Amino acid sequence: MRLGSAELTIVSDGAMRMDGGSMFGVVPKVIWSRRDPPDRKNRVTVGLNCLLIRHRGKTVLVDAGAGTKHSRQARTIYGMRAGKLVSNLAQQGVQPQDVDLVVLTHLHFDHVGGCTRYHRGTGQPVPVFPRATHLAQQADWDEASNTNERTHLAYHADDFVPLQDSQQMELLDGDTELLPGLWVRHTGGHTAGHQMVYLESDGEKLASFGDVVPTAEHLPLTYITAIDLYPMESLAAKRRWLTQAEEENWLLVFGHGVGSVAGRLTRNDRGRLVLAPEPVE
Repeated sequence: MRLGSAELTIVSDGAMRMDGGSMFGVVPKVIWSRRDPPDRKNRVTVGLNCLLIRHRGKTVLVDAGAGTKHSRQARTIYGMRAGKLVSNLAQQGVQPQDVDLVVLTHLHFDHVGGCTRYHRGTGQPVPVFPRATHLAQQADWDEASNTNERTHLAYHADDFVPLQDSQQMELLDGDTELLPGLWVRHTGGHTAGHQMVYLESDGEKLASFGDVVPTAEHLPLTYITAIDLYPMESLAAKRRWLTQAEEENWLLVFGHGVGSVAGRLTRNDRGRLVLAPEPVE
């Protein structure tokens, strides 16, 4: 895909399964299951989609999937089929050392796990992208580093602490322009420091909403995950940014989408906001 002068590729780290109730929050199962039928364990499949942006001479990766550092228990619980990011990047001609920036919407394990791997010799976690600066919000780092009974299962220190140790983690304070036209916008909602990615090139516009709008099935404003710590912030962010995306015909990328992973907004014959899919590589 192209967006103005920027080259875009959606690169998969694989997929996993999440409890359907946790993905759709207060929406009753009798309603959400029509959109996304669950398996016998009440799990729905979610993609681990990463966005590769080649822009202004830089190679930028948005999120890094769940990676390879999973216990047997985690592989069973989540039906984990992750760890494909590096090989899929290689198919696009990108090696780990080629990545300049890794933009992390937040530090949950399914978005940051692919940033580190276990060293074969020492067994210690080491960065996957040896030259890349990794970017997250300070508020998200603080929350990930000080978990509680509700949040601790979503964060794995081995995913992100090694990036600080190697001086590859840069913490941001709110909206920041990373490259000309490439921004992160603080949304909150899913986590205190959750951020979306916004790109404008030659008048064309793109957004990757992270887990504030994780799939195209979450376009209705009331579809907010039960994992969101601040759901009213998520609601406000969705109302603001989806309205603007529709008005300005943004290209949207969905980090957890399966099948429909990118497209532009339109209205169906009942006036409801839906996705017009965009062909992806």
